[in-house]
This record gives sequence, C-alpha cells and structure tokens, in this order.
Amino acid sequence: MPQITRREALALIGAGSIAARDLCGLAARQERSSGPIIRTLVEDMAPERLGGGPVLFHEHLSMRFPFGATQHYTDDVDLMVEEVRAAARDGVRCIVDGGHDDMGRNLEALKRIATDGGIPIVASGGYYMQRWYPPELAAKSVDEIADDLVRDARTKRFGALGEIGQSVEMTDGERKVFQAVGKAHVRTGLPIFTHNAYTGVRASSVPRDSALRQLDLLEGAGVKPQSVAIGHVCCLDEPTAEIAKAVAKRGAFVGFDRVTIEAIIPDARRAAMLLALLDAGYADQVLLSSDFSSARSLKKNGGAGLAQTATVFAPMLVKAGASQAAVSRILDDNPRRFLAFRPV
Repeated sequence: MPQITRREALALIGAGSIAARDLCGLAARQERSSGPIIRTLVEDMAPERLGGGPVLFHEHLSMRFPFGATQHYTDDVDLMVEEVRAAARDGVRCIVDGGHDDMGRNLEALKRIATDGGIPIVASGGYYMQRWYPPELAAKSVDEIADDLVRDARTKRFGALGEIGQSVEMTDGERKVFQAVGKAHVRTGLPIFTHNAYTGVRASSVPRDSALRQLDLLEGAGVKPQSVAIGHVCCLDEPTAEIAKAVAKRGAFVGFDRVTIEAIIPDARRAAMLLALLDAGYADQVLLSSDFSSARSLKKNGGAGLAQTATVFAPMLVKAGASQAAVSRILDDNPRRFLAFRPV
C-alpha cells in the first residue's frame, strides 16, 4: 500500500465526509419529495392513480383450500384472469391477495393474473396459523423470521403482510410470528392484516378480546395501529360492536372481511354491527372484503364474483341505514389509506 501523510489522510476523510453528507442530503430530499405508495406486483403506485372505486383488502386469487389439497379452482389461471376482469367491470380498482406459501399460493400464477386481469393486484407475505407453518419455522427466532419476511417482501414485491392468523387460543408459535411480523413491518413499512377465529355463535370458546390481544402484540413490536387491520371482527356476533369499537378507538382498522359468508354469521347481523360502528363515529376505521374462497361464488358458476363486497353487501348496508357517502368512504378511501406506505 502506498504511504500517505497524516495531512493527506485527513483530507481524504474530509472529502469522504462531504460526499457522505451530500448523499444523505440527496436521500433526504428524495424521501421528502416522494409520497406514500401502494406496492402492487407490477409497480409502485400513488394511491390516487387507482382512480375511484372499491379496493378489496382481503381476497384470495391463488391458494389451495383446504390447505394441503392437491387441486383448487384457482389452479385455473385463465379462469381467475376472467374473474378479475369481471370484477373490474363491476368497478373494482384493486385487489389484495391474502395468501402466502403455507396456503399454497402460487406467486407466478398471481403475477400472470396481475398482468392479464386488468386491475392492480397486491401480493402478501407471512404465515397463517401454526398447524400450517413449515416445519423449519419452529427452530427460528423472532429476529430470524423477521429477516426472512423482510427479504421476501423486498425480492417478491409484497405490498402487505397478511393474513396473519391464530388458532382459537393463540399458540406460542403464533405469538412468535406476530412479533416477527411486527418487526418486519418496522423495517419495511408494509401494512398488516390479521385473521381471527371468530365464527359467530358457533365458537363460544373463542376469546372475545383476541382482536385486542393481536393489536397488543403488534404494538409491542413497534407497529403503529394505523398500519394494522384486525381481521374477521365481522364474525364476532356482537350487535353493539364493543370489541370493534375498542379496536377502532386505538386507531387500527376493523376488518369486516368475510361479508357474504352467511354460513358463519348472517350479513344482516354484520350490517347491524357496522351501523353501530358508524353511529359511534368510526366510519374511517372500517375495511370491507369477502375473503373470497368459494367456487359457488365465481361468476362462471352464477355467483356474484370477486366484486360481491361492492355489488351484494354494500347495497344491503345502504338499505339497512348507512349513507351512500359513508359506504363509498369505506370501500374507496379507507383501503387506499390502509395500503399506502412509505417504503423504509
């Protein structure tokens, strides 16, 4: 190595400091000038680029259900492309796919649906429930799982972390995953949506406050509630919506993401709960979706299709007493706000 004097060394350090300062300044200016984005499989988009119309924050376009099955109707990618195109004709502007590897989600198939379906698709990352976790997850620490989630989010263009689920009683493994998801959010900025075991009057053993416990875990990992949607609260048979109000009061979104699934709880009861939320002043904290997973609901089979949240449940909600303006805010504005983030 060539020898340099102390004076030359100090000059080089000074030049390096100036270059580093200039680069930091450039990065800061770029961050200030760039607004929040919604990350789709194809591109990053400003929320306003989606235009007006419903955004569905929790559906399924690629999965294997029951999990582990050898085939599923979503294996037919041409069919799913047509179903997405039909949803676009019904006014839907963006769909979030809530699947990931342990649900049998095929990311390559989802990319083709996103490319050919005519509307932006957001892909998600994470883990569902412990009984479906890959075996190697048990030996990993919270930080190791978070590292994996961050890497996958960046290399696979995930725009959300979800649906992150729990059993009737959250297991230690599920608690570890929730903590890891929270840490991954802090490092990426990605929004989070969850799965609860609420199933109406048929599941009296489900802790009624599990939605709040999920929020506790995520906040404990450093997540701001505004980036969280607590899922399936619409399946908690609670006419006064006390748990939903408690979630909304803390600043998180309340997921009514199983609308039209009457076998769990009638939509009329969901509508009554939602009206209680609106009356309490929480219209800005509600998200709607249908957790689409039934072949009977496909347009091809005579069902309402992927847009059923907007074409079936929303009119029912208006008929039950909600204003059209409030329903439009819930379908259009709220999910754009939930999905938009500043990449870390």
